[in-house]
Amino acid sequence: MKLALLGGTGRTGRLLIDQALERGDTLTALARDPAKLHRRHPRLIAVHGDARDAAVYPELLRGADAVLSVLGPVAGGAPDVMTLAAQHLIALQAALGVPRVVTLTGAGVAHPGDTPTLLDRFIRTMLRLTQPAVLEDATRHADLMRASSLAWTLLRVPRLTDGPIREVRVGRVGTIRPFITRASTAHALLNALEDPNMLRQAPAISN
Repeated sequence: MKLALLGGTGRTGRLLIDQALERGDTLTALARDPAKLHRRHPRLIAVHGDARDAAVYPELLRGADAVLSVLGPVAGGAPDVMTLAAQHLIALQAALGVPRVVTLTGAGVAHPGDTPTLLDRFIRTMLRLTQPAVLEDATRHADLMRASSLAWTLLRVPRLTDGPIREVRVGRVGTIRPFITRASTAHALLNALEDPNMLRQAPAISN
């Protein structure tokens, strides 16, 4: 499978690259500084550019079977990167024949069917108070995806930790554990690509 990747220089993105290459996939990864991609490989193609810039997307998406996004907040980074990336994907994917997108966001993003516990409500309240721009960006990106005609999947994760791939629990906010390893998250993103039960769903996942 040929995959377009957003967020490949981050800690989860690096593991996603490794696992995708191990599966035999080809990756086209967008990076503001391609030198920050942690490895070189014949099936890893770098595209120089910013995820906020619509002009980079035709090159990134050309020939891709699907898109994976692990974009997230970066210290000192723009507060709207996830929202703008979603807008650009929605505008271009259908025209380029790349309707499948699996994107990562936090469990603080609400979705119908959630049954948040007191701890979940506390965490969401703290996010609103301490990182309102981050939560707003993640929520707007999710709203755009859900309203689109794309074959989208939103994987919502709690606290990300280091560690190996472990069993992934799939549920909703209120039924999952408060942590998941980055390796497990990368594994779940790749598995979601070809799982028809994940189409137009926004499950919360954990270990």
